[in-house]
Amino acid sequence: MQFQKNNALDTKALGLEVSLAVAKFVTGKENMHYGVWDNLDPCLENLGKAQEQYTKLLFKYFPKKKKLKILDIGGGAGETAKKLISLGHSVTIIVPSDILSKRCLENTNNKAKVHNIKFEDYEPKKNQTFDLCLFSESFQYIPAKIALKKAKGLLSKGGQILVADCFRSEVKHSSHNRRPGGGHPLSEMLKLIEDTDLNIISKKEITKSVAPSLDIEQKFYNVVGVGIDKVQQGLVASHPWKMKLFNLVYKTIVSQKKRRRLHDRIYGNIRNSDNFIKFNHYMIFQLSSNKAG
Repeated sequence: MQFQKNNALDTKALGLEVSLAVAKFVTGKENMHYGVWDNLDPCLENLGKAQEQYTKLLFKYFPKKKKLKILDIGGGAGETAKKLISLGHSVTIIVPSDILSKRCLENTNNKAKVHNIKFEDYEPKKNQTFDLCLFSESFQYIPAKIALKKAKGLLSKGGQILVADCFRSEVKHSSHNRRPGGGHPLSEMLKLIEDTDLNIISKKEITKSVAPSLDIEQKFYNVVGVGIDKVQQGLVASHPWKMKLFNLVYKTIVSQKKRRRLHDRIYGNIRNSDNFIKFNHYMIFQLSSNKAG
């Protein structure tokens, strides 16, 4: 368990550790990406299979070279890098997290080079280049212009950039809840590709294929909500004054807006596949530098 310097509980780190533990318990692996649900029943039992289909699809867009030098930007817990190394590729991972950088080293048996740093701050060795700069659901967390320009500068001759991530549609959003998905506007991405003088080798939209991941996630939270209800009922019956005190403190330290969002997250069904499709384009972009030929 990670703690901040003031000894307060680091809830972000704790949440990450819980997420990794749940993922490994359900699927046997620590994948942190969406699944591709084509020809699969959207249920928790098939989550691991869907995530494997996602990885296989991603690999189809790699340059046709037996041994690649790959920069895995935002490499999660290292599960993708582990597969890449087993295929004979050399992998460098950039991940700005103590927990994830440690898991990357463990999952790759220390065979990957891991940098615990933001991509914006990454400084490669002199003249170091890569055959592939991979953004697998990490592109949305980096300023798009910086991500494309920097990745382009890291490419070897004939190298490519592969981006697989959510991008915002033009549909307006008015609810107090956050829209499911995320990322930069797709229109902005297309313009930046042109402005950065990058060539689109191929692009594919797989929004409908990944969307059932949202339904699986929402059902999981709904189950958590059932558990919370049962615990609350027991505490109200056995320690009513403690529950009143807890509710008072909860309302004092958590804003009404955040309470509404949390309630909808646990008990509602707003973050579903239909809304994901409405507000997002999940895209795979295979890019090259025009100068690289």
